[in-house]
Order: sequence, then structure tokens, then C-alpha cells
Amino acid sequence: MKNLITLFLISFNFSITIIVNPYLQNATPHSVTIMWETDSNDQSIVQFGLTENLGNTQFGIAEIGNGLSRIHTVTITELSPQTRYFYKVSTNNVNSDIFNFITPPDTHENFSFIAMSDMQRDGGNPNKFEEIVNDGIIAFLNDNYSGDISEDLGFIMIPGDLVPNGYNHYEWINYFFGQSNPLFSYVPVYPVPGNHENDSEYFFKYFHLPSNGYEYYDEHWWYQDYSNVRIIGLDSNWWYQVEEQLDWLESLLNQTCNDNNIDFVFAELHHPHKSELWLSGETEYTGNVIERLENFSTECGKPSIHFFGHTHGYSRGQSKEHQHLWINVATAGGNIDYWDEYAQNDYEEYTISLSEWGFVILDVTIGDNPKFTLKRVSRGDEYETMNNEIRDEITIRRFNDPPNIPLAISPIEEIVLPDYFTLVAEAFSDENGDEHWFSQWQISDNCESFDLSIIDKFESHENWYHEENTQEGNSLIEEEFSGLNGNFSYCWRVRFRDSGLVWSDWSSPAEFTTGESVYSANLLSNPGAENGTEEWVIREGTIESIISGECDGISPHNGNRYFNVGGLCNNESSYSEVYQANYIGDDANCIDSGNMFAYYGGYLSTWNGSDYPEFNIEFIDELGNIIESSPIIGSYNDSWTNHSNELRIPINTRIINFVMMGTRNSGSDNDSYFDDMELRLRDDCQNILLGDSNQDGIINVIDIIQIVNIILNGNPTYFELQINDLNEDGIINVIDIIQ
Repeated sequence: MKNLITLFLISFNFSITIIVNPYLQNATPHSVTIMWETDSNDQSIVQFGLTENLGNTQFGIAEIGNGLSRIHTVTITELSPQTRYFYKVSTNNVNSDIFNFITPPDTHENFSFIAMSDMQRDGGNPNKFEEIVNDGIIAFLNDNYSGDISEDLGFIMIPGDLVPNGYNHYEWINYFFGQSNPLFSYVPVYPVPGNHENDSEYFFKYFHLPSNGYEYYDEHWWYQDYSNVRIIGLDSNWWYQVEEQLDWLESLLNQTCNDNNIDFVFAELHHPHKSELWLSGETEYTGNVIERLENFSTECGKPSIHFFGHTHGYSRGQSKEHQHLWINVATAGGNIDYWDEYAQNDYEEYTISLSEWGFVILDVTIGDNPKFTLKRVSRGDEYETMNNEIRDEITIRRFNDPPNIPLAISPIEEIVLPDYFTLVAEAFSDENGDEHWFSQWQISDNCESFDLSIIDKFESHENWYHEENTQEGNSLIEEEFSGLNGNFSYCWRVRFRDSGLVWSDWSSPAEFTTGESVYSANLLSNPGAENGTEEWVIREGTIESIISGECDGISPHNGNRYFNVGGLCNNESSYSEVYQANYIGDDANCIDSGNMFAYYGGYLSTWNGSDYPEFNIEFIDELGNIIESSPIIGSYNDSWTNHSNELRIPINTRIINFVMMGTRNSGSDNDSYFDDMELRLRDDCQNILLGDSNQDGIINVIDIIQIVNIILNGNPTYFELQINDLNEDGIINVIDIIQ
């Protein structure tokens, strides 16, 4: 008997699900790409039309997402510019809702767009990106614009870190696309990869970016035009920090310079060149990008921005000499980088840094003088919620007349104290009505040239750092200075910058002279490492005298060398400490009267803001015991920054030790740098009380000469002048008046 085997063929009808709603890509006046993802099936159909009745059908392609899932791509062509189209996507009879988009204009038109980044998901606030999209962007449009997303926004730029891990398919579905609904269904999104994308294939499967970069690096860098703006996408991840990208950018900017249709350039890349909130996130390569954008803006008269993220907080900065903005548009969902959480630095390029969630919106206005206005919209932080509060705003015009040339008021051919004096300029004026936002002051020992200025100081109208405006109450037409040599001639000048980032010309140089200093000469021998490490005694670790660039170090603040305390070339140490002893016993009488002061200071720097240089002074008695130590001064700044302090010298001090310390916090080198260190004394025992020493009503010639010399030397604080009725007869005689 044979066994009968019956085969039953069972048919299963699998249900298809759209797991990523349709989103818009690569929009031009005549075309748009629509993408979505389903959990299975290759069929890719878009139905579209001028009304919700649709009426047109376009087929596309699908590629494998993850497992059975399929990422669908349909490109619609032959569209009309600046026209609203309705659409829905279909896969095997499973349809999306009906959405709509408006094609970009083929002429100059006003428009707005959003820039945001680093929505990569904070585990403690897992739905923050969804909140920023719906309660933030969409609610802000409803309250301040028409509320029609397609009409209100031209596009969205995202400079990286869309998900925590670019290799994780689940995160793309749920953290990025799932939380962005319905924004990207109405307006095109243009991202660039951040480090968290990990150069994964998912990023390049999910986005259909312009293919106008180098073929080998397709979609790593590209550009797209909208109205009078050119947006540029760049890849700043380390394996794409190549010369080919910089060459392509420079070539594109040269072409853009001569393109009369383009008024502004907005570039995006992930990594900052400088970051106040997180120094370790900085990338030198971005500095090369900035340099090319700066040159473009100055040479072509077309303002530019580079948007970035990586650091989880907002920052606005500007190039000192160029109409170019630095904008950190994070964080749209990632864990905030709070103050004091990492090594941080107050860079002079930045006007404001905020540790918060939020996004940036820009309004671009066309016309005879095109302009854009940038606003930072905040959602606050974990401790203080903000409901779309505008925290920063700036307007930049393409054609902006410079402010009027400032006029030097004081000092002009005057004698001032070298230790403390004030430069005063005429009040700011600008024919365009712009505000006074920046001033730059220079002092030179040569009125013919300021190329090697002794002092070059850049001041901003505001500087929000560590939740404080450090420029609060600061005048931009008066500036205090100190530290010049006594009995010397100098020249100074100033220029003003308006709120549109345009500088005036420099004022005419004004000459002045310094009198005697109230401080002694520098007591330190070899204060700037020019004589190697002579005079400095090692307590622990090592000290080196470094020339510019040696052992991958930095350039000196001044001269040919600087100190490294901790080891850069050899014998690196996690902590090093050196000192120099300075005998001051010759001034014992004044010291023990409590009227002698010590001024100590110098310039500090690090390599990348991780290691920590610091210094202080120790007051030593005649037996070698430490009477007292001063507060320690240190800095994480990775650019040369001056730090100083002044203290009353304790009674019985006979020696002052100047101590320099370097602490390594990362890496193998101890990058603790020092230059131009100072230790000076101020003697208050020389105050002169002028009176009738002989009690005969007569001031002798020596007394009068002494008074005159002090006044002419610019030291009026060195004496007290008293006029008394010497004869006690109710009459002030001539001698009294002279006195």
C-alpha cells in the first residue's frame, strides 16, 4: 500500500504596514522626490494632483531596508514652480493619508526655513524631538505664521546626529521618522551625516540628496538652490575630512560669487570649529570650511552662515572680519550639554551660548536689499521649561552701509597712567539706523602702523556665557586699559561694527604719553621661556621651553618661546609644578606696615581645553615658612588668555614664590602652557602728606618741586594735598594756596 501524501496549499494574505510615513526630498521648481518605508512589498506608487482628487500616478523603485522592509522612492517631474500639489503614497493597495507640498519658486520669493540638529534622543527625555516638532515648530508656525506648513516653510536643514546609532534600524523608524510626523510630509528635509550616523548605509538609503558633489563621494557633499539662497551640505566626519571636499567647496563658491540669482549661502556640517559648551567636540577641519566661506562673503559681498551641531546647545557667533555667522542649531532632542559639565571656553567670536533644547527659524526677504532674520526659538531645559521663547535674533542685509567713522576723543596728546587709563570715542552713528554691536580698540607704539599692535581688544554689546551677560553695562565707546610701559609714547585707534556685521573704517590715530608706573619692574627672571627654563625650579614633574609648533604644540603668545609645565616633548607627567623665588626683603619696612601689594599674572593656554594650567604665589617669611598662599588662577581656554590678580602682601613676608602648575586630564601630553608671566610690586608707602613741617608757614622749594614732578609724571594718587589755616587767623595766605 502506498502512502498518500496530500499537499495543502494555504494562501496567506499578509497585511502591509507603512512604517515610515512619506517624506519629501530634493525639491526643485519642477520636481520632487517622495520616500516612505513599508514592512514589506516592492510596489512604489505616488498619486498626486492639484486637488485632493489627485488624478496622476507616478511609479518608483524600492530597496531593502531591514529584512523584509522596503524603502520606496518616487520622483515626480514636470511640475510647475511655486504650486501646491496634493499626494498620497500606495504600496499594494495600502495608502497613506493625503498630504501636500509647494514646489520651490523659479524666481526670487520671500520664504522661511528651519534649521535644527542632534535630535538623537535623550534617554531621560525620550520624546523630546516629537515635542519640538509638534509643540515647538508646528505650534510656532500656527502662532506666528499662517499655520500652513507647506506655505510657511521652504525646507528644513539638519546638520547631523539624527539618531543615536545609525546602524540601528529601529532607531530610524521610531526615534527620527516616528517623532517627526507630520512635518517632513509637507516640507523637504536636507540632512548631513553626523558622527552618530556612523556612515551607515541607512543614512544614504533614507535620503535622496542632490547628486552634484564628487561622484566618488556621492551625497556626502552637495548643494541646492531655493529662491535667492544656495544651501550647501558637507560631511565633517573625520574619514571625509579630505582636500577633495574643500576643493569642491571652493570651486562652488567661486561659481556662486558670479551667480546673480544667489544673495546668500547657508552651509551645514556637523562638527564645530570652536564650541563654548564642549571643547572636546571641536574640529580643525571645520575651520578650513569657515575660512573659505569667510573669503567668499568678503570678496563677493554675499553674507553666509555655517550651521552645525555636535555640541548640545545653541550658540551664535560671527567671524571678526567677515559678514559670516556661526550658528549651532542644537539640540532638538539630544541630552543637553550643561554648563560646568565639560571643559568650556568663552570665545570672543561668540555672542551667545545657551544650554537648551530648541530650533532656529530664518526668514529670507528679497528686494533691492535682500536680508534674512534668524531667530532662536527655545523649549528650555530640564529645569526650566520655555514655550517657544525667542532667545536670540539677528538681521543681516546683503547691502549694508558701514557705520560712520568714529572720532577719537581722549586721550589726545595727554599724559596718562600706564597702569590704568580709559580710551574714549565719539558716540556711534549709523545712517541705516543699525545698532552698535561691536568695537575694536588698538594701541601701537607707532602711529604709522598698527600691524603689530601692543593691545588689540575686541568688545561685544553682549556676551551670554554661563547664563550671564558678561558685557552687562559695558560701554562700547569707552574702554579701560592697563599694563603699558611708563614714560613712553603710544597711538590708539578704534572702529565700530553695526548689528548687520559691517565695520566702519578706523578712526584717525591719536597720540598719548604715559607717566610713571605705580608698579615695579617685573621681578620674574625669564618670564617667557626665552632663556629656556633658567631660574625655574621643579618641585614635581617637568618644565619645557617650547618654540612655535614644536612637538605639535602651539605658537607663543609673544616672542619665540613659551613654557609647557607637564611635558609635551619628553617626560610627560600627569601633574607638574615649578616655581621661582623672588626676594623682596629690601622693602621690609613697607611690607610690615601693610602697605605693599603684589600683582601677579600672565597668559595661559591649552591645546584643546582638556588639560589645566594654573598659577599662584606663596608669601614666605625669613625662615622659609609659607605665611599665606594666594588664590589659584587657572584656565581651560585653548587660546592665549590673560589672567591676573593683586593682593596685599602679608606682614613679615620676605620672599614671594611664583608657582606654575599643569594638570593633564586627557591624552598623553600635558598641554599646560604659560607665557609672559608677571610679578610686580605696588608700594603705597610713598604717599606724601604735604604740610608746614617747620611750623613757620613756609613750604620750601624742594617740596614744591616734588609736587610738580609727581603731577607731571601722571601720579596724582601718590600724595594727599591739604590746605590749612597755618596761622590760625582765619586767613589762607599765599603759602597756604601754593601748598
